[in-house]
Amino acid sequence: MKNNSLSKSFTRYAAIQAIYSLNYSKNLREIQTYLINNNAFLIDLDVKVNFDKTKINKIFLIKILEVIQNNQKKIDELISSNLNNGWNIDRLPIVQLAILRVAISEMINFPKTSVGIIISEYLMLTESFFTEKECAFTNAILENIYKNLNDKESSESRTKNT
Repeated sequence: MKNNSLSKSFTRYAAIQAIYSLNYSKNLREIQTYLINNNAFLIDLDVKVNFDKTKINKIFLIKILEVIQNNQKKIDELISSNLNNGWNIDRLPIVQLAILRVAISEMINFPKTSVGIIISEYLMLTESFFTEKECAFTNAILENIYKNLNDKESSESRTKNT
């Protein structure tokens, strides 16, 4: 894995950590600063890496977190609208909800990034925490949301062109 790709993978993991941490501390700036300045939390990843050479992509992290902070209601509505009847967002495990929020934030903020890359990265991270069943659930939610975002964008583009 190239160093830049690895940096983005670590940054995605850091963003998940930040969103998860917001359940216990409401100070996003403090969490963000901690993650940018400390690589120790990365030790649990299933990847062998020279931590001295791998850095968090600060700009990427800040953009993802800002999109979540500014659009959390919209992101949560996208998640909720893709849950089966009888389910609501409050029933999701906190880590899985953090993964979904960060992945959707990236889809919104970086539409030129291949959806295959985005979904596979977050599935890899989901596998670090959950079983195959939860990974399939995460995959289905992300694919549906991507399709919804794409359909909405295509519809808006067609409306502007007519």
